[in-house]
Amino acid sequence: MTVSDSVLLPKLFSKDLVSLGQLLRNPLVPNTDTFRGGCALVDETDISSADPEENFEAIVSVGKNGWLDIGLTRLLGTKLGGRKTSMLSIKAKSLEYITLKDSVDVLRRISCSDDAKRWINDMVRYKTPCYLVVGIQTLCMAEFTRVVLKEGVAGGYITMPLEATAQIPVHINGNISAHHFGRSMGKTSGVFGIQVLRLDPRIVQVGEIGLKSDVSWKWSYERIKATQKVEEKQLDIALKGVAMDELIELMCEDAKDEDEDEDD
Repeated sequence: MTVSDSVLLPKLFSKDLVSLGQLLRNPLVPNTDTFRGGCALVDETDISSADPEENFEAIVSVGKNGWLDIGLTRLLGTKLGGRKTSMLSIKAKSLEYITLKDSVDVLRRISCSDDAKRWINDMVRYKTPCYLVVGIQTLCMAEFTRVVLKEGVAGGYITMPLEATAQIPVHINGNISAHHFGRSMGKTSGVFGIQVLRLDPRIVQVGEIGLKSDVSWKWSYERIKATQKVEEKQLDIALKGVAMDELIELMCEDAKDEDEDEDD
């Protein structure tokens, strides 16, 4: 499985919320339903680092739920049209990108842990999606300003201060506030994108030769009635790329959860 088969989910997170080798239920909500026990197994020899993009600048569309539209506008287009968005200008000292050299090898090492197996087993048992973080983009020393498009001027815009009352739709908004010079107060760093692969599980008979899997272990399948015998099967897991429809579903799920929180 190559990194090109994964999908980059653009959203800004505090750096302590997400790491290479982390298992997630929803990559857009990395601080819930997550297993971080495997992160310590990832060392420098497992990581490939691209040259930093110095003096990074971007104009991004930001939904009220915090996902950043950069790189996805062309792909998602009308599927996410109609949602209220705002525009932010981002200027950063650099944009850094790291990936796992061998995602399968890392998953195999992680799955040697009984704790990891229990966590994955629970996800499979309740038919919950599960993802492995295989790549991370990090913004370093970034400043944010609000973008206002000029009417009647193709591609024209001006930048303005972030209003103190405006929602800053990023997870590290505690480090960003309005400033009378029109920029965020100070500079902040954070994870700008998460690259993931999905764990594709399949429960089979022990020793059954089926589709290629990357990791396997015994699976105890207990019938609903307690009187019935526990059946031993095998759990096969393969790493798969994430389809665009799946990405859209994740974003919509994240948006729905935040809307429900606001209603409460």
